Amino acid sequence: MASEFHHSSSSSLTESRMKFMSVEEGISFYKAYSKAAGFVMRKSTATKRKALDVIAFQYCLCNKAGFKEKAIVKVGGMPNVKKGEGNEDKVPIPRRRLVTRVGCKARMVMKYKNEGFYVVTEFREPHVHPLYTPGCLKFQKAGRKMNILHKKMIIDNSKVNIGPVKTFRLMKELVGSYDNVGASKQDFKKFHRDLKAYIEGSDAQMFVNNFQNKKLLWSAFFFDYEVDEDEQLCKAFWAYPICRKNYELFGDMVSFDTTFQTNRYNMIFGPFTGVDHHKKCVTFGVALIAHEDIVSFEWVFRTFLKAMGGNEPACLITDEDPAMKIAIPKVFQTAEHRFCMWHIMKKMPEKVGRQITQDTLFLNKICKCVWSEEIEPTEFEEKWGKVLAEFKLQDHEWLKQLYEKRQMWIPAYFRDSFLCGIMRTTSRSESENNFYTKFTNPHLTLVEFYMRFESALDAQRHTQGQFDNDSKHKHPECKTSFALEKHASKIYTVSVFYDFQEELEIGCFHCGLEEYKKENGFEIFTIREGCRIRKFDVSFNPANLDSKCMCKMFERLGIPCRHMVWVWKAKMIEYIPDAYVLNRWTSLATKTPIFDLEGNILEACVDFVDCKRMLNELWSEIHTCVSLAQGNEEDLTDLVKNLKGLRLNLEAKKSSNNHENNGSPSKATDIELLIGATLPTEIVVKPPKISKNKGTGVHVPGTGSDKRLKGDKEKAIEQSQKKKRLCRGCGELGYHDIRNCPHKVKENCKL
Repeated sequence: MASEFHHSSSSSLTESRMKFMSVEEGISFYKAYSKAAGFVMRKSTATKRKALDVIAFQYCLCNKAGFKEKAIVKVGGMPNVKKGEGNEDKVPIPRRRLVTRVGCKARMVMKYKNEGFYVVTEFREPHVHPLYTPGCLKFQKAGRKMNILHKKMIIDNSKVNIGPVKTFRLMKELVGSYDNVGASKQDFKKFHRDLKAYIEGSDAQMFVNNFQNKKLLWSAFFFDYEVDEDEQLCKAFWAYPICRKNYELFGDMVSFDTTFQTNRYNMIFGPFTGVDHHKKCVTFGVALIAHEDIVSFEWVFRTFLKAMGGNEPACLITDEDPAMKIAIPKVFQTAEHRFCMWHIMKKMPEKVGRQITQDTLFLNKICKCVWSEEIEPTEFEEKWGKVLAEFKLQDHEWLKQLYEKRQMWIPAYFRDSFLCGIMRTTSRSESENNFYTKFTNPHLTLVEFYMRFESALDAQRHTQGQFDNDSKHKHPECKTSFALEKHASKIYTVSVFYDFQEELEIGCFHCGLEEYKKENGFEIFTIREGCRIRKFDVSFNPANLDSKCMCKMFERLGIPCRHMVWVWKAKMIEYIPDAYVLNRWTSLATKTPIFDLEGNILEACVDFVDCKRMLNELWSEIHTCVSLAQGNEEDLTDLVKNLKGLRLNLEAKKSSNNHENNGSPSKATDIELLIGATLPTEIVVKPPKISKNKGTGVHVPGTGSDKRLKGDKEKAIEQSQKKKRLCRGCGELGYHDIRNCPHKVKENCKL
């Protein structure tokens, strides 16, 4: 019937006059008819009757009806204008589009009757174009539909930095073929675009609202934020209850370092990082700030202390940022501030000179002096002076500055600070920042960034839980028959036990007694270690098993040293004394309940059920059913049959609800369900300005420079990675050509 595609006169349904109770019912009918016939319908003109507030006429057309308007093309001008050049005569290159409209006359017209229903007043069946075959239908709009599974895959995959195109390919592998996907690659890309467009403008408000919702679910959740004079977000800080609990348990040493390119506003991301009982990185809290200035850092540190109940860490490690250096003493009263040793030593070759560091043993000798944890401050000062005198660097200005601030970064000056050796550099923060960048990119909105941060934190918690399980239900293999080692394997986590095992092995098999004496009720053991010249005195109190070694490893790391282990073995002690078993290193460290100042248990969560959580559980149940049924044809048939029946029931129910509510769930509803945030009715907090800070890469357009400044070292590294080419000017292989040939520059200078 609909196979002819020549012009013909309209056929009117005046005799039958099909009736529909609503416009939606009529559109649904024509849509089903078009799908069966082999064309795609679209809605067209709708005339309203204002008195009754109803649609008087509704036109349903073939999607090839009408003709595309011809665009007016500007003649002249430059079609291509490079970035940074003038664009007064710029002519945009029109996108090449395929024409679909060919003037088809097929249509259906519905008219409203006063009785409260619609009748079909005109129905034109013939088309002027070939109709779609079943094989082509999947490429048409009517044959494609983005369902909730597609949308969930796009949003969930984006949390681990997988874009819509790769998600489309993964979806194809998941369902078996492109025919089963039910949507196109372009549909996936458009939904990803629509997600950003939905958040646009309400980004900061949705970001803050999400914090407020978390506070309702977790009474111990902490957040704070500030806006600038234009009511735009400029500072934010938040900490989960489990993060605050981790700080109470492992917050003796904290590293703070900032990273860039995690969001579209160039806001600086700064996590507070520590070391847990498995010697793995753990996050205590995170901040987003618009500027790297004293005011911003002071606010971050004060808010961090407020979140942690005013408990300061024993030591805070940062880089040599001048703003941090001023802000930290204003906020922290008892915490020691240390500079990252790695950042300082990395500058050594560049500051001192490549010739000295590469052609002499200067770097080797200065590193032995600086990184040693067994020497006292006086010994360090003596060695430092000898090294500088040997290489005649006593008057070097930069080395003088380093020596003046030696108490801020040399380990010898922190030997008496308890657990000071857990972290000496911000490498923990660097590692944590690198971990978070696997989940983020510079194009994220704040809402997207927060979703990805949650995924990253979930991964961190999952890793900690996995290590907890291993330490609780598995025990490492002992290398000796000593009771001390057996006891350590039961109380310590696996990672810490291996460190203790190494100390025990060296202490038992490579250490010996050099001298023994008694003083004031204490036994003094002088222990030699292999071929080392240095000897270590261990003071032992037989009354209470109090032990103290001059290497101060226990004070630095919280683990008994090899010299103490030798003494305990000699005294036939079969267990590690309680005073030398730190709770932070035991397998039960996280089992202690911690309360905040308001009496909330840190980690406790309100038992709630929301749509997003139920949806995740539903997908889990479906995948479990499929895995149980696979391999059995009868079970698979029953599962497909039951799912189809359930789908038909849900479709009928949904159709009924749509007729009652005069509409179907929108794309916005699906987005709200999947991201767990709704569009705010009132915007109080506006999105941040695009920040311009050092290291942020691309800056604000139109401010002079679109790229950050690069140092000579970075430029040299980039140039060395390029392929050499032959210069036509000088005839040499190099990293230049005839335009920037150095010989040409010299000749011009002579002229």
